[in-house]
Amino acid sequence: MTYLNNETKSHYKVNSKKTKDLIRASFNEGFKLGDFTRVIDIKTEERKNDPIMSKYLRPETLFATKFELYLNQKSRKRTYREEDFHLDD
Repeated sequence: MTYLNNETKSHYKVNSKKTKDLIRASFNEGFKLGDFTRVIDIKTEERKNDPIMSKYLRPETLFATKFELYLNQKSRKRTYREEDFHLDD
């Protein structure tokens, strides 16, 4: 929960029963700690600057029924190549 709080500038409680149940359920399905940080990274990058969607950067949304879908979502980070910049203009 510390990672989520740091990334989203939130203050979710570590010992919340609902959050612990969501995380425990995912661990029981075979997901690992790195899967949680990946979901947090993907969704934070996607939603942090959106005033409507940023409110959904919460455990109940990130770790619930769509967790695996979020985990397999492609990151929106774009890598640039030298050819992407026209420096001769």
